[in-house]
Amino acid sequence: RALSKEKVLSVRQVKACHLGKLIKVRGIVTRCTEVKPLLVVATYTCEECGCEIYQETPSSDFMPLLVCPSESCQKNNLKGQLFLQTRGSRFIKYQEVRIQELADQVPVGHIPRSCSISLMESLTRSVLPGDHVIITGIYLPRPYTGMNALRAGLLTDSYILAMSVV
Repeated sequence: RALSKEKVLSVRQVKACHLGKLIKVRGIVTRCTEVKPLLVVATYTCEECGCEIYQETPSSDFMPLLVCPSESCQKNNLKGQLFLQTRGSRFIKYQEVRIQELADQVPVGHIPRSCSISLMESLTRSVLPGDHVIITGIYLPRPYTGMNALRAGLLTDSYILAMSVV
């Protein structure tokens, strides 16, 4: 539930001290991605023993299992290859939204700032570009991965994991 007594911030007022905290941000939606499936639980089938293995994926990037960890493969010293089964896996709806400061929040002579928002499950498809919104969510860091991580060093991107949209 959105905190009613919490002060509504502009995108410019969101700082590093808000990381990991529940905040309210006001802005205008400038961009929405299409709704995508986000893998929550991956299901694998072993080609050697036929065992089903489940792997929870706590973040958007995960390392898939390559070798079967079941007891029968371990006991027989087999390295069964695993195949991802999309039918047995669990997905949730996911959408990325970009909001920008409102015109009255931007100081004279400055460029409006923007922020990335992640919408999940029932919040997807709740906003369209051009909507004025107040989003309550947790301000989180998103570390760069791959080649971007080498270039960025210790820097991270940030986003808001939305809990409520008005």
